[in-house]
Amino acid sequence: MNTGAPGPNDSHRDEPAAMNAAEKSIVVNAPVAEVYERWLRFEELPKFINSLGNVERIDDTHFSFSNHRGGKEQRGVIEVIRQIPERTVAWRTIADGVGLGVVSFEPLSDTATEITLKLRSVFDPSISGQSAEEYLLNFKQLIEQEP
Repeated sequence: MNTGAPGPNDSHRDEPAAMNAAEKSIVVNAPVAEVYERWLRFEELPKFINSLGNVERIDDTHFSFSNHRGGKEQRGVIEVIRQIPERTVAWRTIADGVGLGVVSFEPLSDTATEITLKLRSVFDPSISGQSAEEYLLNFKQLIEQEP
């Protein structure tokens, strides 16, 4: 029976663009405390996220950023929305396109940590998956080669 009220599967024209998701994991040869602390250095994100041009701290939970996507420079703010020491960091970007991320850290031993990165964005899902994998590989190389 149709009551005329919108149901959970009804589409709405005013809804934002659909979010695409990617999830990738990698094992890093470093202790969880070191891996977690290194990830929290948001100013260093451009070292392993090549599309970022500059990240600057605004306060404890906000960072301004610039990047290039589709040949255009984009500026925005990264807001850290959740932190559990040595376990999880979650953030969202406040810019033209909405992005969300969660990185989790799982100690495998005293010298190895599994990192799982989950990204959600309005960008193409294949790009998100490739990007997540690239970010993790770059981060692994960074943390294993630089003290």
